[in-house]
Amino acid sequence: MDTIGFLGFGRMGRPMAHNLASAGFQVLGWNRTPAKAPPGVAEKRSIEEVARDCQVVATMLADDAAVESAAHVLYEHLPRGATHLGMSTISIALARRLAFEHAARGQRYVAAPVFGRPEAAEKKLLWIVTGGETDGLATIFDALGKVSLSLAEPWQASLVKLTGNFVILSLIESLGEALALVEKGGIDPREVMRFIGSTFLDAPAVRGYGGRIADTELEPAGFALVLGLKDVNLMLKAADELRSPLPLAGIARDHFLAALARGRENWDWGGLASAIRESAGLSPVRRG
Repeated sequence: MDTIGFLGFGRMGRPMAHNLASAGFQVLGWNRTPAKAPPGVAEKRSIEEVARDCQVVATMLADDAAVESAAHVLYEHLPRGATHLGMSTISIALARRLAFEHAARGQRYVAAPVFGRPEAAEKKLLWIVTGGETDGLATIFDALGKVSLSLAEPWQASLVKLTGNFVILSLIESLGEALALVEKGGIDPREVMRFIGSTFLDAPAVRGYGGRIADTELEPAGFALVLGLKDVNLMLKAADELRSPLPLAGIARDHFLAALARGRENWDWGGLASAIRESAGLSPVRRG
């Protein structure tokens, strides 16, 4: 398998497609907005053109609606026995539907959502969670990062992706509240964040998100606020379906909405902390 299709050249998809091409794959790509293909990727005019010539087509698209729209084309144009490799963050309901519809057509759906920001994608350092039968896909995963967890069903991989994003979201929420509190106490939140990130919470995600929140440096977005709202809504839908409460997700959702209501669509999703700061009587962006 030397030819792979790739749909979606956003901030994550573009470096991923480039890395596949750099690894020696012939990559045929498509993006809703044309002329976005990275070097080494042959951009096609339609999803049909990509699907008919590939045994594997990966999707890295923004939301359920975009993935489902692409999937309707893949159902009709992917060859029998071919694989739809879903790398987007989607609902568990859609993951179940994709697996069913592809199987009904003699195709395969494998979920492989990724953890990591665009800079990790560029460096081939993504953590990949797979769901479903992954025979023949190892070289693709090796070109992008590392498979860190493998599960039996595609929807389970989507659930783990949402769960992981919930943990990150909880971290952003708690750091936003904590750093607003110390700033109200006259303490430089950057100093507190350096202490936290080098002692009892010494982890890249803590230092990365905490540093950006403390500095209120939230542009350009690695993962935009509007996508964070999309994900928290998917988390809450999964919680409803599985009857497992996520009260903190509801609080974070309100902070997303408050920040977006102020026109911050292009801020990183850590920008939900701006709504926390304003609730505490602070400016959304630190002065000095």
